[in-house]
Amino acid sequence: MKVAYRDVIAMGRHGVVALYLEVPPDELDVNVHPAKTELRFRDADAVRGAVIGAVRRALGVGTGTVVPMPQVASSWGRSSARPSWPAPSMAPPLALSPVAARPAGGNLAEVQLPFQAAPAARQVEQPAAPSPDHPLGAPVAQVLDTYIIAVAADGSLVLVDQHAAHERLTHEAIRAQMLDGAARSQPLLLPAVVDLPAADVVRLAARAEELAKLGLELEAFGPGAVLVRAIPAALGSPEPGPLLRDLAEEFAELGEQTVLSSRLDAIIARMACHGSIRAGRKLGAAEMSALLRQMEQTPRAATCSHGRPTVLKLSKADIERMFGRR
Repeated sequence: MKVAYRDVIAMGRHGVVALYLEVPPDELDVNVHPAKTELRFRDADAVRGAVIGAVRRALGVGTGTVVPMPQVASSWGRSSARPSWPAPSMAPPLALSPVAARPAGGNLAEVQLPFQAAPAARQVEQPAAPSPDHPLGAPVAQVLDTYIIAVAADGSLVLVDQHAAHERLTHEAIRAQMLDGAARSQPLLLPAVVDLPAADVVRLAARAEELAKLGLELEAFGPGAVLVRAIPAALGSPEPGPLLRDLAEEFAELGEQTVLSSRLDAIIARMACHGSIRAGRKLGAAEMSALLRQMEQTPRAATCSHGRPTVLKLSKADIERMFGRR
C-alpha cells in the first residue's frame, strides 16, 4: 500500500483501505500451518502487483471523479482487487466573517463590509450555475486570497487551496512531458547567474544532463555560481535562485549514487512548487473556474505534490452535522 500511496500522501501518514481479494482456490497454499490457521498465496508477487495497480488506478483520476471498481487480471487468471474507500474525515468548522449584503441591483458584487475590517472574501459578481458535469462546482468567492469557495450541482460546498491545487497541476504537466521524452523548456531572454555554495554548484552541474530532460538547462559558472539558460515552460517565470537552491538541497538528500529517475516525483515536486499560483494572489472568476476544471481532469489532484489536501468537499449532511442539525 505504501508503494501505491507514496506520491499522494504526506510523509508519516498512512492510507486506510478495506481490501477484498478474490483468487482461484488452487492459487492458495493451505498447508503452511498444521492447524490450517494460516495460508499463503502461491504467487505473492502477482497478488502484490494486482493490489498496487488497482489502488494506483483508483488514485490516478481527476478530483471529484467517481472511481469504478477496477477488475485486475494477473498471471494467475481470473481475479480482482477492489479497494473500498472510507469516507473522508470531517474538517473543523470554519470561522467566517459576516457576509456582505446584496446590493440594490440584485446582483452579487464585491462590496465593503461594515465595521472597520477589510473584506475577508471576494465574491464573484455573477456566479455561474453549477453543472452536474463538474464535480467541483462553480466558484462563488475567494477567501483570504488563498482559498476558492465553490458550490456543486448537488449543493455541496467545495473549498480549494489554490496554491496546493496548482502545484499538483504543474507537477503532473511536467511529469507527463517527461514520460513522453522530455519536458518543454523556456529559454531565458538573458541567462541568469545564480550564486551558490561550491558544493551545490558541483551537485547541480553533475545532474545537468538529467535536469535538461526536465526542461532546466544550466551549467557551472565558476566555483561559486551556476548559469541558467532555460527553465521548464510549465513553471512560468519563477526566480531561478530559489528553484536551484531547493533542487541542490534535494540532491544533497539523494546522494551522489542515486539515479534521478528513482526519485523523479520528489524532484518534480520541488520544481512545481516554484511555478504555482501563490497564496495571496487575487484570482478572477474565469481563473478560478479554469483551475477547478483542470483539477477534475488531472490525476492525483486531490493532494498537492507533498501529500497535503487540495480540496475539501462538504455535503449537505456534513454541514448539518457541523451545525448540530443531525
